[in-house]
Amino acid sequence: MYTKRKDDVWRGPALSEVERAPPARRYSIISPLIGGTLHPVRWAVIAALGIPCALAIGFLLTRLAGQDDAGRSLLRILRYVLALEILLLVALAFTGWLYERRECERDLKLYRPPGKLLDIGGYRLHLSCTGSDGPTVVLEYGHQASHLTWYLVQPQIASFTRVCFYDRAGYGWSDPGPQPRVPSVMAEELHTLLHSAGEKPPYILVAHSFGSFNAVMFAHKFPEEVSGLVLVDGLHTLSLFPFRLSERLSLRTMQLMIPFGLPRWRGWCGGEAPGAIRGEKQAITCRASLFRAFYRERAAYPESVLEMRAITSLGTVPLIVIARDPALGSVSDEGDNWKQIQQEKLRLSKNAELVIAIGSGHDIPHVRPDVIIAAVRKLLAQASGTGGHPGNSLR
Repeated sequence: MYTKRKDDVWRGPALSEVERAPPARRYSIISPLIGGTLHPVRWAVIAALGIPCALAIGFLLTRLAGQDDAGRSLLRILRYVLALEILLLVALAFTGWLYERRECERDLKLYRPPGKLLDIGGYRLHLSCTGSDGPTVVLEYGHQASHLTWYLVQPQIASFTRVCFYDRAGYGWSDPGPQPRVPSVMAEELHTLLHSAGEKPPYILVAHSFGSFNAVMFAHKFPEEVSGLVLVDGLHTLSLFPFRLSERLSLRTMQLMIPFGLPRWRGWCGGEAPGAIRGEKQAITCRASLFRAFYRERAAYPESVLEMRAITSLGTVPLIVIARDPALGSVSDEGDNWKQIQQEKLRLSKNAELVIAIGSGHDIPHVRPDVIIAAVRKLLAQASGTGGHPGNSLR
């Protein structure tokens, strides 16, 4: 049961110590249970680079000191070490490639798309719908996420209405898309996908993080097909989010390493997921093409933000903005003010309400799925004429 407080923000049931803790404290609670891990790859790389460098420096020093015989010996050893390292690198790369190929074949046998792949103009997108009645709830996840973001939310919504999740182009089970990865394109793709699948509007759009851009764009382009919006800690437009070199290198490095099995072996793709979804998450994330999609989407952030800034109002569409808990501390992005971020989202509709997911940071779908489900129920009740209208509750 939910209760209201004075500022009309919903509160959920009591949370455990881990769930209530701010991020830094939460890590300190969990980390002793996990324990430390060794990093053999890191030390192997350090050794592979350090030994030749040390030999090269020794060679230069001996030459400067006039010790030609010692220099020639060090140079000979350096050549042997480099040759050995190249042979080992080739052998490891081939072994990793065989390992990755075998695991990919295993993934294809164990995991299948839960929905269907539909052609939307030369490439296919994955859509899965369950439940009955309506309006249909459409789930949209964030950047570098997957439809598994909703694994706690989707089954519960399906118990009382129809709900669909899909994979954006290049994500999950969907084919890569040829067009730019900006909200205007992705909203059109989603619209085509839903109509190709025979799903009937109006829809209630539920979007997390970056997915909020696509949901707002969809409501802007097709207002007659949207009966409500739930933005779950959605991205804001107060920054253009420049694509830093470290991010570029990280995504490109993962893209290059995945074919050789290192990210899968080290658990960098899917390894931190809960046990119930870890296998499927690994199957859909250990793909070089996925990190190419991540890169394209992230590189388009500035253009995406500019598109969203041009949308100043969605009229009176019912809108519920779910925000992370400011009491946890680090609630702002890029140094922006938490309240200003929420005001920006609430201004989109004259029929808006703010809900704080008490005890949760950004990962609301996993920490507080109950808050999202309650918001959907409220919009469904409103659509059916049995519930009230949201009102702007930000003070």
